[in-house]
Amino acid sequence: MTTSSAPASAPTEPVRTLRELERAVRSCTSCDLHQDRGTPVVGQGTEAARVMLVGSVPRRHEDLQGKPFAGATGNVLDNLLGEVGLTPEECYRTTVVKCRPRDDEPAPMASVEACSTHLDAQIRLIEPEIIVSLGTFTTSVLLRRQVSVERVAGYRLDIRNGITLIPTYHPVDVVRGVPQAAAAMRRDLAAARAVLDGRLSTGAQAVAELRARMSSS
Repeated sequence: MTTSSAPASAPTEPVRTLRELERAVRSCTSCDLHQDRGTPVVGQGTEAARVMLVGSVPRRHEDLQGKPFAGATGNVLDNLLGEVGLTPEECYRTTVVKCRPRDDEPAPMASVEACSTHLDAQIRLIEPEIIVSLGTFTTSVLLRRQVSVERVAGYRLDIRNGITLIPTYHPVDVVRGVPQAAAAMRRDLAAARAVLDGRLSTGAQAVAELRARMSSS
């Protein structure tokens, strides 16, 4: 994944609150997606959230409502979160890219790079204990390398100064009938609940345990 210098219209000073971030996203013209968007999708939740749920891009329902995970995907996510005991107050929802790509096409890399400023600001402001990355695209962006969610779903990884990253499937995979998606999401969201409760090791602890086993073998 290549990087480029920030566009001239990108924020020059760090935002200090989620409200400031929302204003910055709504006025953002850093990539071409702003030309066709309905409502930019910033995020849903509070700075007190312990878990960030990160999807890929807004689709039609999200663009209409201005919030992440609307329509059928939102119903799937709500149901699974309820099953594992993750409350709305504990979760902040967002997407990598904040504006809907035309015809729901994949997001251009220029838009991913432009929106990285906004996503980084969300992570900095919320300081989540856990990020659940939903789908291959999101997981690849957060890990800064191409991966397949089928290979890494359920892993507990250590990123960004001690944040535990748990990759899993995207709710749209459940809607489309991907056979393993619902069970994997339920398992991985339950793992996030267990990490919060101290019943399962964090990403950093899992890495340390693996290194200890390797050094003793």
